[in-house]
Amino acid sequence: MSRSNARRRAALLLTAILAAPLAARPAGAGEADQAPDRLRPPQPEPAALPTISVDELTPGQRGYGLTVFAGSAPERFEAEVVGVMRNVGPETSYILARLSGHGLEESGVAGGMSGSPVFFDGRLAGAVAFSWPFSHEAIAGITPIAAMRRIPAELPVPGGPPEIGPGPVPAEETAAGRTAAGTARLGGTGTGASPVSALDLATRRLPEGLLERELAKLAPPLPGGAAPGIQWSAAGFGPATEGLLRTALGTVAPVGEAPAASAAAGLAPGSPVSAVLIDGDLKLAATGTVTDVTGDGILAFGHAFLGYGPLSVPMASAEVVTVLSSRYSSFKIANVGPVVGAFDQDRQAGVRGRVGAEAPTVPMTLIVDGAERREYRMRLAALPQITPALIAISSLAGLEAASYTGGFQGLDLEARFRLAGRDDELTVAQSFDGVGTPTKAALLLLSYAAFLLQNDMAEVALDGVEVEIRQASEPRTATLVGAHAERTVLRPGDAVALHLEFAAWRGERFRRSLDLELPASLPEGRYHLFVGDGASVDAARLAVEQAEPQTLRQALALLDSLHSNRELVVLGVRAAPGLAVAGEVLPQLPGTMRSIWGAAGPGGARALRLAVAQTEAVAMPVPIQGLLRIDLRIERREPLTAGAAGEEAPPAEEGGEAEGTVEGDGTATDPGGEDGDAAASEEAR
Repeated sequence: MSRSNARRRAALLLTAILAAPLAARPAGAGEADQAPDRLRPPQPEPAALPTISVDELTPGQRGYGLTVFAGSAPERFEAEVVGVMRNVGPETSYILARLSGHGLEESGVAGGMSGSPVFFDGRLAGAVAFSWPFSHEAIAGITPIAAMRRIPAELPVPGGPPEIGPGPVPAEETAAGRTAAGTARLGGTGTGASPVSALDLATRRLPEGLLERELAKLAPPLPGGAAPGIQWSAAGFGPATEGLLRTALGTVAPVGEAPAASAAAGLAPGSPVSAVLIDGDLKLAATGTVTDVTGDGILAFGHAFLGYGPLSVPMASAEVVTVLSSRYSSFKIANVGPVVGAFDQDRQAGVRGRVGAEAPTVPMTLIVDGAERREYRMRLAALPQITPALIAISSLAGLEAASYTGGFQGLDLEARFRLAGRDDELTVAQSFDGVGTPTKAALLLLSYAAFLLQNDMAEVALDGVEVEIRQASEPRTATLVGAHAERTVLRPGDAVALHLEFAAWRGERFRRSLDLELPASLPEGRYHLFVGDGASVDAARLAVEQAEPQTLRQALALLDSLHSNRELVVLGVRAAPGLAVAGEVLPQLPGTMRSIWGAAGPGGARALRLAVAQTEAVAMPVPIQGLLRIDLRIERREPLTAGAAGEEAPPAEEGGEAEGTVEGDGTATDPGGEDGDAAASEEAR
């Protein structure tokens, strides 16, 4: 037997010994239980703690609980039954008890007491689970131990740790239930669980308030305005990011690092224990208390953590520094120690974990290059439902710690998502200027990660995330205000110079020229060039092609094709009837093929009137914004004669200006053109 296991069994034995003399006293004796004055002989394998049911409790019955108020050794507090809230939900009851001792009369129930075991008549009744903010008394809701012991051993979820031991499995955990649980673990239900699609990312249509809503997923689900008794703690987060966490989670306490000795002492009923979501240079953890121990398995919290059922989250030892009294809701200030195992079940009645198990994590590296270069390394809980929010808040917190996040500024973001089991990686590059740019950058990271991990096309896991943020002290974006071609009548394969004019941010106008070679395969007719920043041109391209990805391969290809605002992009578009089928664009189809596809029904294919003929991108020294259209005419190398074509060839045109402007969101103004002009304007809309 290992030293840590021996110490844990000794602590469990001591708890059972403390309870044994009290068990001989009649229930409802009307006075506080007294500590034993002698110890019984030690047992080599202590049995499970005896329990008492809610039906055996009466108002006024006195007992005690165990929790840590300072350090790592559990201490006793007093408890008195107020009553039982029966059947508040299906097969769900709670014990209400008034707590006292160690200043609880003044502080009330403290955050971090979730899971503290409570004994009546010397038998384990349940775990402190919740209280109510601003309460004048330390009234706690206690989850009956019978409900906690019904939490099943870990279900066979792909990628999870082995089972922690025997335990009854409820009837609802059938094969179908296990499949549903596994799907939920992946964050998808086949109904589009991701808050953004690949097209949303491509067109930058990101929902407002998405970061706040994703962070709110971390709040334990409890009804009736009750506050869960766990305590969130964070390290390395500045005022702005802590404010986001408080909005989502309530009180967030500072956290330090506990010594390794806290882990060596082992986990016993009443010991502090933490679920770690972010570890490393930044830290985010939820600390509660161990309720019951059986072998290497533990029960804790007395309520759901995230409500995800089967999961795998690092479990760490903890050390309590002190209890801070608050008028709103008091809480423990704790240090988080080394990871000692993993939580693998998250149910309404509490969480189950196993000492020695290993939970998967996603390594993340963040580089902030501002006034000085800083690097942060973290390990994030590998939960598809919340990993995107952890990536976003870590990036925002690292930027705030290294530099600042308020005021006018410019940011260049580069990120690499390494996909497990795939040779390639998804790269993201974008620039942001103005006020609120750090939040916009974090939102983009969140959106990409959410799409990858929560898409309903295929399972995706991350091997790692690398993020680099370069910060400028002021905005730099220049606006494209003019564009024209030196010639507007050209032949296939010709080279043409495009002359562009930009307005700098708080600066003078400047000009740039770009030599563009036209495709040699262009047919005769109208040809339209969309010139502008990468994001706006991407939006125009998608308005032309209108092919929504149907497979993960198509989605990754689309995302990999997107451009940054630091790129000047030219998009060549011409009239070419085609189809968008199953996420693929099929341009220049013969009329017979289009008719066949059209007969398949409205959901089979989408008719296209335009096709993308070329895309050219040039890096710019500063970010740009705006989108303009230049109209050209393509003629054959041998002009048609009036007799052969029935009309005269039009005269050559020189110095054509851009006839239409498309705003940064991809909406085009109608230049009043004809034929292909009208079609291009309509498609751009």
